[in-house]
Amino acid sequence: MTWYAGLRIHECFRIDTAIGEQALRENAITIKGKGGKVRSVPISESISIELKKLPAVTSRGHKLFVPDGVSTDIAIARLQQYIYMVRPQIQDEGSTHPMTLHGLRHSFASIAHSRNVPLFGISRALGHSTTSTTTRIYMHLFDDTHLSVVQAVGEAVGINGPGDSMKGKMQE
Repeated sequence: MTWYAGLRIHECFRIDTAIGEQALRENAITIKGKGGKVRSVPISESISIELKKLPAVTSRGHKLFVPDGVSTDIAIARLQQYIYMVRPQIQDEGSTHPMTLHGLRHSFASIAHSRNVPLFGISRALGHSTTSTTTRIYMHLFDDTHLSVVQAVGEAVGINGPGDSMKGKMQE
């Protein structure tokens, strides 16, 4: 859910059977995020396939990713500990950042950006109240945006790029 929909770890662990069933009916999951903000996030076919399996092993009214008799905080801690233990075997070779579940949320934003999803759409999917929040947190993703805008405008007006001198164009 973090990788495919950009959900926070706590948002994933709050999903119960009713929310899962509703998501399957509506092809979108309604999530209560930070600050109590509610948003609807479309679900991919991959999420849908996995959600269909969970009601068979989860009692009605129970959380899908939290075992019975275990608090949500403990379930989250166990998952984070598991990721820490297996990280050396599953992390991308040459990666300089330690893999975390929250890192998958950053990957979601990065992939969306690389596919030219508008900033507003990325921000909305992540549950940020403003695009400035998304820009501040994921600034490294958007650093090239300003350059690409300058290059596009430069090409439109006949300047090849940031290295060109405006003086020559103004004197013509």
